Amino acid sequence: MAEAIEAVVLRTLRYGEADLIAHIYTRHGGRRGVIAKGARKPKSRLGARLEPFLALRLNLHEGRGDLAVVRGVEVDAAHEHLRSSWRAQQIGAAALDLVSRLTTEHVEGEAIYHLLRNFLDLVDSTAGRADGGEAALDERRGAALLVAFQLKLLHAVGIAPQLGSCVRCGDERALAAFSAHDGGVVCAGCRTAQDATLEAVVHAAAVDLTRVPMAEIATRADETLPAMRVLRTVGAGIVVATCQEHAGVKPRQMW
Repeated sequence: MAEAIEAVVLRTLRYGEADLIAHIYTRHGGRRGVIAKGARKPKSRLGARLEPFLALRLNLHEGRGDLAVVRGVEVDAAHEHLRSSWRAQQIGAAALDLVSRLTTEHVEGEAIYHLLRNFLDLVDSTAGRADGGEAALDERRGAALLVAFQLKLLHAVGIAPQLGSCVRCGDERALAAFSAHDGGVVCAGCRTAQDATLEAVVHAAAVDLTRVPMAEIATRADETLPAMRVLRTVGAGIVVATCQEHAGVKPRQMW
């Protein structure tokens, strides 16, 4: 029985002498694995179309095994600018890796699919700006897009940290620390020695990157983006700590 699905390729693995296994994230079926038989043969048209970062429409045949067999591939978005830029590739790879590690096979997650497609489209279009102006994909803009994606992904998978009020008493004032164990920010009155210090500028950046659409971050003027030091702290102190504490995984870092 054939099935046509929309998907993003997360990673690929060589299998046997000529086959290729692809881990994909589908619009309606979540993460899964597929196999393209003979895809690595010189005359095959499948191999070049089953690469990380590509958004595809796949024609699959569901066999008896865990891996559906790829019968046909149509490319929706090649993301050529992303794949031709070293920095964009590193940013994109970190996002694909986190989706792969935070999601469970065959669990539907259409919101995650759309989040990932939007992220890859924005990184691709920003990396492709020929003028190299304010919206070019420099290190800081790339880091801001990645951290924003990571924070939104945490929300989509159900482990987003509480940033609006103290996780222990609910107070919205004097938020001074972060507790990965308790899952959010902590006020000065509830803070313990085990909690990590949370600067006001870091807290503000985390809230902003969580709430603001990624399209706005991609086009903001340089001076309105968080400083790299702040982005590193949000990434390492909030995103990484949350993933390690609540999912047992450590996101790939770009800095």
